[in-house]
Amino acid sequence: MHRSSRRPLVAATVLATLTFGTLMAPPATARVAERAATTLSATLAPSGDPNGSGHAMVTLNRSRQKVCATIHWTGIEEPDFAHIHKKSDGSIAVDLTGAVTGGARCTRGVSRRTITRILERPRRYYVNVHNSTYPAGAIQGTLHR
Repeated sequence: MHRSSRRPLVAATVLATLTFGTLMAPPATARVAERAATTLSATLAPSGDPNGSGHAMVTLNRSRQKVCATIHWTGIEEPDFAHIHKKSDGSIAVDLTGAVTGGARCTRGVSRRTITRILERPRRYYVNVHNSTYPAGAIQGTLHR
């Protein structure tokens, strides 16, 4: 075999390795994006307390199974609980109580599935802040980007 006849074979092997190797490994930007956190917000309006208002910033990190919240309120009694609820049935999706009681503002161990669903359709969820006067909720607001 002549030296020149081996070149096309070597070139084809290198090209195939580069092509398939690139297709099999996710791009670096995809790996970084998967680890990245996404922040959603909600403007909180009266749901029970007619004088209440506020704002919530919720950061969701799927790879770390963590949801953190910063919640500000005014015109309501001191909150006892806060949650992200599903609009469809009012069930609690994520407990955010620490964000309003002075505890941990992050909830760990939230399922990736729950976080993915919230991120895919944030307007199907709302933040609800509860207190003893309005146990069903003093203020609430729909999540959005």
